[in-house]
Amino acid sequence: MEIRKCAEIDVKEVYNLICELKEKEFNYEKFKIAFNNKINNKNNYYILCVENENVIGFLSLNIDYQLHHTDKVATVEELIVSSKYRSNGAGKLLLENAVNYAKNNDCEVIELTSGFSRERAHNFYIKNGFNKGSFKFKMNL
Repeated sequence: MEIRKCAEIDVKEVYNLICELKEKEFNYEKFKIAFNNKINNKNNYYILCVENENVIGFLSLNIDYQLHHTDKVATVEELIVSSKYRSNGAGKLLLENAVNYAKNNDCEVIELTSGFSRERAHNFYIKNGFNKGSFKFKMNL
């Protein structure tokens, strides 16, 4: 297994992983526009976990200043390992790489959100040094 930086040509593999994460399909053309916009933003760090030339995992990280921290904060926006490859260390590799990237970019903290129903993911995050720090509230528009 190896971690490598994501490129524009990886859009289809990332799309498939995000659909698996959200358990639904998205409009692929709209996804490509969003993906290309995000991957070309200097505040974003997109990485893949690859095994035998197959993309098996994806992590997106955003680094930006947040006023309530008065410093740079790294936010894991998505982290997904294909269900066929879970519990083999891919998620840990992706997360360790993101944490190191955040440290090397002088971030004060690394954050993420995870849906209430994803208890297995919550245990994974706690096992890897994260703690529950807040609730996230949202409103569909």
